[in-house]
Amino acid sequence: MNFEDLCDNFPLDHDGVVVSTMMGTKCLRYEGAFIGMMFDRADALIIKVSAARVNELCDSGQGLEFNFTKKRFKEWVLIPSEDEDEYADYMLEALEYAKLSAK
Repeated sequence: MNFEDLCDNFPLDHDGVVVSTMMGTKCLRYEGAFIGMMFDRADALIIKVSAARVNELCDSGQGLEFNFTKKRFKEWVLIPSEDEDEYADYMLEALEYAKLSAK
């Protein structure tokens, strides 16, 4: 899945959601807060959720730790392409987290 496909599956009609960039790659943000983007190096979606949720997803095997800069991002998790049918749900979860963080 590419970024355009992701946007097609996660319509941009959510108030406050815009296309932006992160690390030179297109991403989605809510009022400036990172929501998610495709990460081609791992053929996965990256979303930002709570550290506890990252641990839960990694422990269950649904997610993978994001540490490509040799630093673990405690609120970022990779969702492999095998689960791309669920990307819209993961993006909605990340949007809800961004909304809570923005308050």
